[in-house]
Amino acid sequence: MGELEEKETPATESATQHESAEEPKETDKMLEKKEESIEPHSEKSADNKKKSNSKPTTPVSERKASEEMRSNGSEEIIDVPVESDAKTTIDEENHDNGDDKKISTEDREVKPKKIPIGGLKLPGFFMKSKPRVDGDGADGELLEKEHKEETTSEVKLAKKDEKPGKNFGKRLRDFFVRKPAAEKQAKQQAASTGDADTKSEATAEAGPASEGNMRTNSDGPPPKRGLLNAIKLPIANMIPKKSPDDDVELGMGKAGLASMETLDDSLKDQDCVDKASPKNNGVDEISKLKKTPSGEIKQASEEKTFSDAEDIQISFCQRLRSYKCSVDDALIALGILLFIFLIAVIGYVLSYETLTSPPIREGRFMDAVTGCGMVEGLKEDGAFAFRGIPYALPPTGDRRWRSAQTIEGIEDCWNGTLQAHNSSAMCTQMLGNGTVMGDEDCLYLDVITPHIRYDSPLPVIVMISAESLTGPSPGVLRPSARYSRSHDVIYVRPNFRLGAFGFLAVEVLTKDSYPHTSGNYALSDIIAALKWIKLNIVHFGGDPKSITILGHRAGGTLVTALITSKKVEGLYTRAWISSASAIYPGKSLVESEKRNQEFLQALECQDVKCLRAASAEKIWDATPDTWLHFPVDIPTAVENKTAHHEWLVLDGDILQEHPAESWKKEHAGDPVLVMGTTAHESHTEKLRRRFANWTAEEIRSFIESSKIGTLNLTDEAIRRYNATNYPALVSMITDIRTICPLLINARLQPSAPFYVVTQGAGEEQLATVDADVQAIMGRYEPHTVEQRRFVSSMQQLFYYYVSHGTVPQYDPRRRVINVGQDPLSQSDYPNCNFWISNDIVPRYARID
Repeated sequence: MGELEEKETPATESATQHESAEEPKETDKMLEKKEESIEPHSEKSADNKKKSNSKPTTPVSERKASEEMRSNGSEEIIDVPVESDAKTTIDEENHDNGDDKKISTEDREVKPKKIPIGGLKLPGFFMKSKPRVDGDGADGELLEKEHKEETTSEVKLAKKDEKPGKNFGKRLRDFFVRKPAAEKQAKQQAASTGDADTKSEATAEAGPASEGNMRTNSDGPPPKRGLLNAIKLPIANMIPKKSPDDDVELGMGKAGLASMETLDDSLKDQDCVDKASPKNNGVDEISKLKKTPSGEIKQASEEKTFSDAEDIQISFCQRLRSYKCSVDDALIALGILLFIFLIAVIGYVLSYETLTSPPIREGRFMDAVTGCGMVEGLKEDGAFAFRGIPYALPPTGDRRWRSAQTIEGIEDCWNGTLQAHNSSAMCTQMLGNGTVMGDEDCLYLDVITPHIRYDSPLPVIVMISAESLTGPSPGVLRPSARYSRSHDVIYVRPNFRLGAFGFLAVEVLTKDSYPHTSGNYALSDIIAALKWIKLNIVHFGGDPKSITILGHRAGGTLVTALITSKKVEGLYTRAWISSASAIYPGKSLVESEKRNQEFLQALECQDVKCLRAASAEKIWDATPDTWLHFPVDIPTAVENKTAHHEWLVLDGDILQEHPAESWKKEHAGDPVLVMGTTAHESHTEKLRRRFANWTAEEIRSFIESSKIGTLNLTDEAIRRYNATNYPALVSMITDIRTICPLLINARLQPSAPFYVVTQGAGEEQLATVDADVQAIMGRYEPHTVEQRRFVSSMQQLFYYYVSHGTVPQYDPRRRVINVGQDPLSQSDYPNCNFWISNDIVPRYARID
């Protein structure tokens, strides 16, 4: 019988324990086995195929293989020769996984040389499976130790062959490892050659085959890269791999040197588990062993050169620089950068107001700076309200009937922080029912701002409103915190003096002041408020270069007169006037002083001291009724235009000429004034209740008894207006009193747009006097689609003009804007020329 064909036992992933302590030395058993020769390009059969009659291996073949490897430059490790004369008795048994072979130890001669761990495949040791490097002829073979018999001379081994794909191990390693440089790849191939040479000493039968495979792989071109190699793991390749120093005693580190007796004793003392690294199945450890000239076997790692260390220890920066970015990597990096940028933008936007605005204290208090000290406001409906801030010295005592004096000295300021929480007291005034209310100390203003910050200042709207120059004020024109926030504007509403306190012009007061003038004190109040706004509004988030004055009714009359004065140059940017009077001061100061003597007689005062000592109630009582009430319905047959009192006067200081003369000097460019009114501005409850139903006969009779009937214009007027109901009658009266007189003034200013609100509300569809400003301030309650469109159109007109200074719908050739559901331009307003040609307009225009 020939020698037993010896096969190489591949590693397995789990280690088994050594069972019998009475067995003979395991090294004797190890040396009794030989590996079968493996053909380079053939595959082994699976489980139960035996080759007991194959050709035995001779010592000559072993020596030839060893000499060829030495000639290739491999390092000599050990050489365990096998005698060809030895005869071995082989008993074949079928047990568990296959045939076991009994080998006699007497036919073997073992030289007492030291063998490194891993150099020989020892029964009882199971090494983790790893595909072989180039040159191995048994890729992926798995050796499992199933069971050990009680017999000391027999060892049963289970053999299981697997058929891995070609070069599967290399492809699997390349999947995780970065492609080495050319020099490093050559060194790895050389190391593989040395590994094959070392292993051939232990597996003599498989040596020639392994050498053939090694040469084929090293000399030929590198294997083609499969699908797995095409998949890149950039992040895993960039992270340097850590080589932990494993415990040698536990079998996890590099193999040391041990004699056969030591190996045998250690196996008997403890259960040995091969925990070699799964990287190379012990092959790399064999390749790292070197034989010194003295005959000792040492680790090759102890003799590493500096260049080898540099090849192995590659820093992270070097890996990063050598990494080649693909399109996918670039897209991932770009996505991460965009995400970080988005987070930064969101954080900046959320913190923007905090960085540019003062902090809110206790969730509702906000501070602002004025020229006289700090003021504290309250948060209201998303905005901040500062109410009752003084802008001028109180007009009381010796300052009564003097022009407003701004706060300039520190002695007139307050200490600490002024709590501007509550609305200021209104100026003394008389309501429509004759009730007197208010206080003389009233020169305060309210500021409503959406936020306080110094960048991106907001447009400012200054509200001047009063139903008449005697009151009430401010009427319906009140600032809205909600609209301040939604439209990003700042509302400022100052108080101003009314009645005799704001407009009295008498000789004793003229002589007591310098320059020698009297009257128009209310205009001086508005001028002082504009100065305060110009100086301080920046600390409330406003733009001092974008100030729009909004005047309504009697307030509009004051604004119309004021913008012609040189005293306000540079204090405002533009003006919007709603339902103002068309009759402006035409009397000189001397004439006004003579006409006002009746007031002094009623007050029983002839000097300044008496006037300034009189109480507010006594002054209101001394005011003539003709100064308080003005006709608002159709002109009567006996109406005397010259008998109406004019509160404003050409004082020579604030108003130096009639506004009409200033309008004739209109400058080209963007408009600084927009005028308008409503189609039923003259509607009053008193007029509506005069007749229950206002039938056609009642309307004809009413017109016949008026100035129109006196001029024999009744039929023409009824035909033009179809005056058969109350809305038609009110439209006629409004044209005579307000619309047509204002249109005359607008014609003097070619660049000034003029609008008329015609969208009605209620059962009779009346466009009342407050319809436009209520829509602007958001207090108009729409109930139909048409009304909602009207509110939107009115707000678009006003707030666009506030922000940009223009009215896009305005066409100088079609100068009247009819604001119904939508703003529509028309060449002129109907019927105005009829009243102008018959000298009804502007003779009987409304006077404030």
